[in-house]
Order: sequence, then C-alpha cells, then structure tokens
Amino acid sequence: MLMVLGCQFATVKANYGGNWTGLFCTGSKMAIPPGLAWEHLYVFPDSFGYDGQVYHYIAHDPFFRNGYKRYVDDPRLRYRRILVPFLAWLFSAGQPEAVDFAYIAVCLGFVGLGAYWLSEYAESLGHSRWLGLLFVFLPAVIVTADRLVTDGALAALCAGFALYARGTHRWKLWTILAAAALTRETGVLLAAAMVLYEMWQRRWTRAGFFATALIPCLGWYGFVALHTRYHDYGGIYIPLYAIVRQLAHPFPYPPRVKFIPMVQVLDAVALLGILLAIVLAVWHLRRRVSAVAIAACLFGLVAILVQRPANWTQVYDFGRVFTPLLIFVGLDWFESPSLLPVLPILLILPRVGLQLVPQIEGVLHLN
Repeated sequence: MLMVLGCQFATVKANYGGNWTGLFCTGSKMAIPPGLAWEHLYVFPDSFGYDGQVYHYIAHDPFFRNGYKRYVDDPRLRYRRILVPFLAWLFSAGQPEAVDFAYIAVCLGFVGLGAYWLSEYAESLGHSRWLGLLFVFLPAVIVTADRLVTDGALAALCAGFALYARGTHRWKLWTILAAAALTRETGVLLAAAMVLYEMWQRRWTRAGFFATALIPCLGWYGFVALHTRYHDYGGIYIPLYAIVRQLAHPFPYPPRVKFIPMVQVLDAVALLGILLAIVLAVWHLRRRVSAVAIAACLFGLVAILVQRPANWTQVYDFGRVFTPLLIFVGLDWFESPSLLPVLPILLILPRVGLQLVPQIEGVLHLN
C-alpha cells in the first residue's frame, strides 16, 4: 500500500500540480457534473478521459439522487460495478468533500488485501510471505493505481478466492464471491466457478450455498435497471476475431507517440501473453480440476468469445480486464519450478510499463 501511495504521491505532485483528482483521469471531451465544480477537477485536455472519472461520479451519487448518471457514458453498465464507489461513499459517510480521498483509500485498501491474501497463499504452499508483494505488479493493480479503476479490487478478490477456495472458510469465500459480483460483471465468474466445482464434486448443498452469493448482485442489478435505460454495448462474438485483427493490423498511433514500431511490437507481445494464458488455463484444468482452474477457463472463454475491437487495442483495457485469468494461471508457479505459469504476465508488463513512461519522465523532470 505504501509503495502504491508513494508512486501516486510522486506523480500527483510532479504531473498534476498536487491535484489528487488527476488520478481519476477526467477528460475535457466529457461533460462534468456542475455539482462537482467546487472540486476543481484536474482535466486532461483534448481527451475523453478514462473509466475512473465515471466511477468517481458514481461514488458521489451511488443511489441516483443527484442526477449524475447523465454524465456517465453507460449508466446501466457502470452502476452495476458499485462496490468500490459505494465503499468510498460509505467510508466518507456520504460527505462530498471526503468522497475522493475515501475512494483512493478504498483502492489502496484492496491493494493491501490482495497482497495479504497472496502472501497467505504463498505461505500455505511453503513459500515466503514476502511474495505477496508481487501483487502490485499485476496489470489491473498498476492501472488502478494510475487511473483509479475498479479492476484492482477484483484482482484482490481473486487472490482471496484462490486462498479460501482451498480451505474450509465458507463464509469468507461467500463474502468474496458476493463482493466480486458487485465489482464488475466478470466477477460473477468466481461464483460460477465455485458452483461448478462443487457440482463436479457432487456436493449439491455447498453448490447451492455458494450460488446464493449472487443474490446481492441480482438485487442491485434490478435496482439499477429501474433507474437506467438499456444501452447496446456492442461487440463481436466471433472467437478471437478482435485479437487476430489487432495482431494483423497494429493500432495506428498518432505521430506524437514516441517509438511507434516498438510500441506496436509490445502490443502484439501482450496479446500473445493473453493467448498463452488461455492455453495454460485449459492445460491446468485438464491436469487437475479445481475451483481456480475452472475460474481460469471461464475467464479464458470470455477472452475468446467477447471480441469488441475497442477493448483489444490498448493493454490498459485487456490487461486489466483479464488480470484474473493471469492470476489464476500464474498461481500454478507456486507449485511448479517452471516460469511458464507467470510468462503471460511477463509478456504483458513491458507494454504496461511503457504506458507509464510519460509520468515517470514528469517525476524525474525529464520532459
């Protein structure tokens, strides 16, 4: 947590003039709620911003009371991902002036939880607890630290899922499953994996118990549906279509981007990392059926089938969304002397790191 907070402090001071709202990545091409004018948001010029900006608005208006949903690009989709914004609202006691820092604290708290659960997992297999620090190098955690998205929270919950799915802590696991489903839609796959595993073991009562973890999610989804309109998110469901297209036709970066050929090569390497993770997920399941292996395959199946092109052009998108796949595949490294399970992460991290270069230059006063 201190590592992430230190990096955030450095970039806020050097690149955002000390304005912590710069971490929400608010873009000038998106309308800002007039009710938040007093915050003096740091706005990126000539930009649509990033997802953190809308979750920021939701944290100020989680129950549709202030009309901020009009400033959210897809209210029905975004409001489903309520866990982090709601916790920020809850811990700030609903006080607008405290919501932003509560939001940052919640994101940091999930970094701490993820590192703790990963350290417990490592120790349970006879490794050093210090390996839990590797959690901060996951793509979703890096992007969350940089742009305050919700994916870092789901990554932490995935680490907790892997730990408690191996033990007898049913209620802890149930809580994680319920929380994951409220973090983003793909979090539902954790409960699905647990139910499928219990059914595989013919433990029908336990399968039914874990299925109830989706009740809070279904209730919240219903509430959101009453306050929002359907929006066609779009997408192509031809297996691997967008990935293959991106590999064949690299993203045309504008001339202002430095070292475009190297960036495009690293884009391709990162995509190959996802493909390798999918292959490893299937191999792991064939070798041993477990809740974690099933979860990895479910995330891999989503990666294969959901081929909305816009989501596969930037590593900050597909890298963070499929971090759970990378986690579940990478955990096999704790039981294997081979580096193969963590190779997908290693293939993706260089491109993620390259995305941070402008900020690092700002911190080091190189630009």
